[in-house]
Amino acid sequence: MRWICALAVWMLAGCGAAGLEVRRAPAAGYDVVIVPGCPSEDDGSLSRCQMARALWAARMWDLRWARHFITSGGAVHSPHVEAEALAAALAALGVPANRIYLEPNALHTDENMYYSLQIARAAGFRTVAVASDGAAWDCRMLLDWGQPCAAFTIDVDEVRARHRAVPGRLEAVRTPEQSPWIPLAERERAIARATGHHRPPSFALYLGLGMMRSNGERWIPAAAPRHPPTITWAGRLARAR
Repeated sequence: MRWICALAVWMLAGCGAAGLEVRRAPAAGYDVVIVPGCPSEDDGSLSRCQMARALWAARMWDLRWARHFITSGGAVHSPHVEAEALAAALAALGVPANRIYLEPNALHTDENMYYSLQIARAAGFRTVAVASDGAAWDCRMLLDWGQPCAAFTIDVDEVRARHRAVPGRLEAVRTPEQSPWIPLAERERAIARATGHHRPPSFALYLGLGMMRSNGERWIPAAAPRHPPTITWAGRLARAR
C-alpha cells in the first residue's frame, strides 16, 4: 500500500509535465536546447537513439528555433562519450560546431539536466528547451531548479523523413573511445566514497522526486562539478588536433 500511495503522489506531482510541451513554432528562438545522451554502439557509431535525438534537435536549428545546443552525457555504458557522439551528429547535420556545447560528465538523466543547466547559466543563456523522447519529464526537472523550460518531444515520423533526406551522413559518424574507461558501477562507488552520498537507483530516485516536490524539497546531484566546462565541439576538435 505504501508503494501505491508513493506512486500516486509521484504521478500527481509530475502531471504538469505535459503542459510543458511545445506543439507550434515558438515566438522566438531559444538561447539553448539541451539534448540528453544515450549510449553509442560498441564500435563508436551512432545508435538509433542518438540519431533520432540529433535529427530532431537539428530540425530546431534549421527552423531557427535554437541558437545553441548542449549535448549531454558521459561514457556511461561504453567507452564512447555520449555528448561527443551527439555533437558530432549535430555537426554532420549542419549545426556549426561553435554553437554546440559539451556536457561530458552526466551518468543519469537528472545529471544530464542539472549539469547542462549549470553550463547554460555559465554561458549566460536564459531561455532553455529540451529536445528528446522524454523532453517533458526532463523539463520538469529543470523547473525544480528554477529554470523555465520548453519541451520538444520527438516526432518519429518527422525524424524518419529527415533521416531519409540525409542518407549515410549519420552512419558515417564515429567517436573515439575514452581511455581509461571505468564501468558505471565502479564510478558510482567512487563518487559515493568521495561525496558521502549514495545515489539511489534511478527508478527509486525518480519516483522519489515527485514526493520531494510535494514536500517542497529539491534533489541536487551530489557529484555536480563546481566549475562546469564551457567547451564547444569546435574547441574539442581543436584540442584533438
